[in-house]
Amino acid sequence: MVTTYAGTVDARILPIPQKHSTIFRTFEALAVGEAMLLVNDHDPKPLYYQFAAERTGQFEWLCLENGPEVWRVEIRRVAPAAATQQPAEALGCCGHASGGGHGHAHQHAHAGPPTQVLKDEHDLILQALDALERKIAALETGAAPDRAYFEKAVEFLRTFADKCHHGKEENLLFKTMVDRGFPLQGGPIAVMLSEHDTGRAFIRGMADGAAGLGKDPSATQQIIQSGRGYIQLLRAHIDKENTILFPLADHVLTPEDQEHLGKEFERFEAEETGAGVHEASLKLLEELQAGVR
Repeated sequence: MVTTYAGTVDARILPIPQKHSTIFRTFEALAVGEAMLLVNDHDPKPLYYQFAAERTGQFEWLCLENGPEVWRVEIRRVAPAAATQQPAEALGCCGHASGGGHGHAHQHAHAGPPTQVLKDEHDLILQALDALERKIAALETGAAPDRAYFEKAVEFLRTFADKCHHGKEENLLFKTMVDRGFPLQGGPIAVMLSEHDTGRAFIRGMADGAAGLGKDPSATQQIIQSGRGYIQLLRAHIDKENTILFPLADHVLTPEDQEHLGKEFERFEAEETGAGVHEASLKLLEELQAGVR
């Protein structure tokens, strides 16, 4: 039996900022009972989490093809849209709502609870890891080292994954969770903090390896070892946060905590991370993905 789809989105050919808004816009156009087809070049599991959080009870998710090169997912609407849900068109980079098209990062407003903002950022980090892994695999099969590529990867990971994303976790979410009774030592927060530090060491290893290309015979191997270590660490780390730590946070944080963290996330991005960082990071991510096609 051939399934007829009311819409098809091939996310492989879309620019990064348009992917999620296009997918959600296509879903919103479905009548109850209709389905869309999503085609992607990486596991869209983070997108499933976003659907589950923002379109609860409205969809069914059926994986038709599960990689390793192509993922195909049938998304069927099973219930009408909630009256109060945010339009998909308003979603911008990193799960933020658009700031009206003026290009000012400080005008972004976060969509959903703070943990959903962090999950959306996880999606972007995972995409960068997928691209980095493919570049490292090419190195392992004898490709010439691309210094500029690995310098861009280090910049994305240091600026977006660590300074922006981990910065919000460490300085805001984790501290609020401690205020609500979570132990700082010997519990899940301590594990996450330790893994953040381990990740920074792997990034330093990649940076040192990139700087040593052409001078140090061991530089390529240092990039491979540090890069693979970081990828393995961060994928497991993100899965633990998405499936364990963040649900725990949502259970204990009060509505007042959630509102305060949302405002603090905005302040942190404007004052600590800096205006324009999200846009610059998205551009870097596009370049990382383009560099392995």
